[in-house]
Amino acid sequence: MAVDPLATRNDDLRRWRGQFTDTTAITASPPRQRATCVGVVYRIRLVPGRQLEVTIEDGTGRLTGVFTGRSNLRGLELGAGMRLTGTIANDSDHGLMMLNPTWALVAELYE
Repeated sequence: MAVDPLATRNDDLRRWRGQFTDTTAITASPPRQRATCVGVVYRIRLVPGRQLEVTIEDGTGRLTGVFTGRSNLRGLELGAGMRLTGTIANDSDHGLMMLNPTWALVAELYE
């Protein structure tokens, strides 16, 4: 019987996210409401002169934090654990997103 690596990773992410009791699963975060989500950095995209986009995933979905006027966040790297707090928006280009959220790095999934 073959093991699906994506399903295993999502299970690991959901278990890891469960350690942060003050957070909401990304897919359970309603648009236009304030939420705190935690996930692993999946993607980092720099739009020169405009913004930094950081996408996290938690095993239920993905959320993009958009930081206007920023080109970096200290200590940020792919695979890092990250907490984002802000108002959830559902954008046609980014999907679920937060504009200029409060952020913090947290313990990584596979430490």
